[in-house]
Amino acid sequence: MKIIVDIFGGDNSPEALVKGSIDAMTERSDLEIVMVGDESKIADELKKYKHDAGKIEIIDAKDVITNDDVPTMAIKTKKESSLVKALEALKSREDICGMVSAGSTGAVLTGGIFKVGRIKSVSRPALAPVLPTKTGGNVCLIDCGANVDCRPEFLTQFALMGSCYMKAVFGIENPRVGLVSVGVEDKKGNELTKEVFKALKEMPINFVGNMEARDALTGNYDVLVCDGFVGNVLLKTAEGTAGMVMSMLKKAIMGSASAKFGSLFMKKAFGKLKNDMDYNRRGGAPFLGVEKVMVKAHGGSNDIAIKAAVLQTVKMAENNLVASIKQELDRLQNNE
Repeated sequence: MKIIVDIFGGDNSPEALVKGSIDAMTERSDLEIVMVGDESKIADELKKYKHDAGKIEIIDAKDVITNDDVPTMAIKTKKESSLVKALEALKSREDICGMVSAGSTGAVLTGGIFKVGRIKSVSRPALAPVLPTKTGGNVCLIDCGANVDCRPEFLTQFALMGSCYMKAVFGIENPRVGLVSVGVEDKKGNELTKEVFKALKEMPINFVGNMEARDALTGNYDVLVCDGFVGNVLLKTAEGTAGMVMSMLKKAIMGSASAKFGSLFMKKAFGKLKNDMDYNRRGGAPFLGVEKVMVKAHGGSNDIAIKAAVLQTVKMAENNLVASIKQELDRLQNNE
């Protein structure tokens, strides 16, 4: 199993990207990594860690696409960048099963569409991060920002791709799909969600109806479907709320001697809560609908997050996610 990593994408490159990749290889003995970026700098980083040199390939790339670059122009003009070279290798090489990048979201998505290519029957590929639920499970949010303006057929495909992802990667046999709206009643929502609601009821998925954002993390859903504007707001609100709660909890504990003493007995529980809410341990957001497995890691990802993203990519490739999406889309079209 060979995964390509854009070593110079992200705020903590190359250190976090190299270490995370090495840690993933340590956990998976069958894993090989293709590292893309400045060869000399990658080689210097690799000297810090014990590793099997035979399982690491380096593709030299001296340039870097930054968040200040215009995505479309950068993909066209920065041909020596680590991201472009990684995308080209992903597209052309059959031995590479998937890719991880923590670089510019716009550039990764643009490159995924124009360099790797979207699945023929997919109207718009979508970002699909997985969030923790209060029951200890996971819920896929699709789309979280790749498509801020959507037509109904985009969202119906999001629902199908999200279901395939939760089946393939998390082993959920019949994922419960909810449509993000302003109320749970069938007739609630705007013109877009009302039309999508009707379409989802006719699809071969486990559509359980409209869902209000406050119920997103209850564990009552496995896939949340929405346009990228709504999804991004929902995602950022959840992240911000989680951070605020943890901060307020810490402040309350430090506010009195008795609370500090009591927290000693809760240390293990607090540690578990912190880990459950830490995005670094959940990998990245898969870009569903393109011809190869792609995972967009958070720009601020540390080595723990990169390791998780690489292992997430491996699991998606092992379970033939792209082929599953193609099969389900073909089945849907044949039934229409």
